[in-house]
Amino acid sequence: MLNYNLASCEAASKLIRLCEAYKNKMEVDVIHGRYVIDGCSLLGVHSLIGKIVSLNPQSTDKELLQQFSNDLENIK
Repeated sequence: MLNYNLASCEAASKLIRLCEAYKNKMEVDVIHGRYVIDGCSLLGVHSLIGKIVSLNPQSTDKELLQQFSNDLENIK
């Protein structure tokens, strides 16, 4: 799992755009505590602003997961 700080509305929007870019290849779960939210859910992700969340990309393709991780680092 990857961690991401949803410190602002801009950070949440960047994360949503990244998850939407990978939507056809895999699903990304955004996890905070017991809540699991689809990474493409505008309302769901924005409800977690101010929190540090865990991202769980749903894929077995190691290359795709590495590419997602690199893209996540670039939007921070």
